[in-house]
Amino acid sequence: MDSKYKARLFRTTLVGGALLLGWQASLAYDTTATVLLGLGGLWLLATSLLQEQSLRWPALLPWQLVPGSLLAALLWVDPGRYGAWLWLWAILVMLPQPAWLLPIQGGLAALSWWRIQQDLIPEQGLLVGLLLGAVVLLGLGRALYLRPLWQGVSRRQRLLPGARLWTRPQLVRDLYRERLRCERKDYHAELLLLHTKARHCWPLARWLVAQLESDENVYRLDRRTLATLLISRDAGEGERRRNALLETLSWPLKARAIDLGGRHVLSLEQRALARQAEALVILSPPKAVDHA
Repeated sequence: MDSKYKARLFRTTLVGGALLLGWQASLAYDTTATVLLGLGGLWLLATSLLQEQSLRWPALLPWQLVPGSLLAALLWVDPGRYGAWLWLWAILVMLPQPAWLLPIQGGLAALSWWRIQQDLIPEQGLLVGLLLGAVVLLGLGRALYLRPLWQGVSRRQRLLPGARLWTRPQLVRDLYRERLRCERKDYHAELLLLHTKARHCWPLARWLVAQLESDENVYRLDRRTLATLLISRDAGEGERRRNALLETLSWPLKARAIDLGGRHVLSLEQRALARQAEALVILSPPKAVDHA
């Protein structure tokens, strides 16, 4: 199945889970349980919106600590009504999350079991603890099996399935190729760096992809910096294209236009862009001096 359809199905599942938790919250008798279930529904809804925005799970952030904390609190507040939810810990440890978060999730699972076993006879409590440990270990094993896949997703070159949005390593390769082409052929190429607020980065990237020519791409350098290569017949056309693009933008940003005819280091130019005070800086190659 194509990635975009998998992502769409996953978002639908998250929204369905959010509605289910909202329904459970409306049926809860305890006010605290209502609040916890409502927060869980909001977490699922927020996760679906993040997936819609980036199509990437926030695996490098402690995002999964939120449902773990909510589940532990819910089981502590009302273990009699929600005790069967104890087995959700096996699912939570399987989700993409930083490695240091897994011991915390394990501690919260143990705390949940401790609260539930207080209402059981010792034999039942011991059996539940052993079963919980077994399913959590199975979940951890599955998480370790999937970890290379998640790491590969975080390192992939194309950030959005089917879209011309790429990562920094791809830009480095394309810069080298376009510089060679500029030397061999008579056309103009310009690197345009854009620095904006983190919350504007993804909408701006999508907008840029729609505005550029079909053979031009957008590159995400970090949370606030995007780049694109504008290919034109000559410097005049390149300037007109760049100005038209910047004048149409509806997001506040700083820009740095770099002619590929010169020799510039990408990392240095990116740092200079973050520090520059001007809205636009244009860097052209030095003109040859005629000593005749």
